[in-house]
Amino acid sequence: MNQGVTNRQLVLLVMLLSITGTLIQPHAQAIYHAEQHAYLSYIPLFLVMTCSMWMLNRVQQRFSNQDLFESLVERHPFMGRVIGLLYILFFLFVFARDIRLIGDYVSITLLETTPISIIVLSLLVMAVFIVRGGLGSLIGMSELYVTLFILISLVVPFMLVQQVDLANLMPYFYIDVADVGRGSWYLFSFFGEMIALPFVVKGSDFRFKSVLWGITISTLLLILVLIETITSIGVPVASRLVYPSYELARQLQISDFLDRFDLALAAATLPAMITKIAFDLYFICWGLKRMIPKVSGKIMTGPVALVGFVCAFWFFKNAIQLFRFTREWTWIAILFEVLFPIILFVFLRPRRGEPAASRQGDTQRKTEQKHQDQEKKNDESDKEGKTKRDDMQGGELQPS
Repeated sequence: MNQGVTNRQLVLLVMLLSITGTLIQPHAQAIYHAEQHAYLSYIPLFLVMTCSMWMLNRVQQRFSNQDLFESLVERHPFMGRVIGLLYILFFLFVFARDIRLIGDYVSITLLETTPISIIVLSLLVMAVFIVRGGLGSLIGMSELYVTLFILISLVVPFMLVQQVDLANLMPYFYIDVADVGRGSWYLFSFFGEMIALPFVVKGSDFRFKSVLWGITISTLLLILVLIETITSIGVPVASRLVYPSYELARQLQISDFLDRFDLALAAATLPAMITKIAFDLYFICWGLKRMIPKVSGKIMTGPVALVGFVCAFWFFKNAIQLFRFTREWTWIAILFEVLFPIILFVFLRPRRGEPAASRQGDTQRKTEQKHQDQEKKNDESDKEGKTKRDDMQGGELQPS
């Protein structure tokens, strides 16, 4: 059964999925192509993802008591399962990519002498325990650590005042639209992973206003981070870094008494990254449970995590290969983040002549009838057991 999600929690989940991966890797590629106007690359992303999430919200309104996995399987048993399995495979790859990406990031920034396999295995163990707690655990982690990330993002600009050079943004108004579009291409696959939310949140809780707030805040925060990176590091250097956001944190200085403040920031944002990995794992296990009802999602967390561990090192030999694959990966991401939402919006509708409300009411009545029948059976079994005991003891129970 789906857990209820409030407006605030939905906003934070959107931010978790859109910011975490985007902040680590593709900013350098966006700066390389769009240069000083890389921050404008988020405007096309905002428009495209707003349209995609609006279409999925309209689909969810037709099946308000179900998540998208459930409505797909019920409305189109074969093709619905095919689309659901394709999304599961898509996020299995995202899961493996995030494991390797965050493992490399931790290995470079925090644990330089620890083997990356040990780092990744430790991250997976934490993710498995989070997923076993259900969607409530993911929501709780998001409420704590995404909020912490927002506070850090708002404080960092005041700490970078001495390093900021606005001349790095010149020329301000000479914008190469083609280069900005190339920057958007590299950012799109990471930013659009919020597409997973309708599959795990039921329609009545998936509110477009909250989703729009989440997309807007995520876009503004990422634009702020990009502007800070360009103005404090510069385009020539930032475009050749693997993790420009980490280098931005290294620019922070608090007087002369606190060195390596970047380690504290990396450690503070690491739980949000682990929560992102846990959400990927939760999505896969939840989808398998919906596609194959007899499968236990909780039992599947361990095996699926091990499959992701193997794929993380099988698909990517090193961080450079992972870095370069972003360009090709966007072609696949467009299929799941733009094309499939359009297809679902057009074709996924209640049966002809049967409005969504009545269908949901029938489903609810069937569920209530099943509960009533089960209660009647339990009452009858209790009465039969009591009659047998009375017969054996000769009427009413006697005190010993």
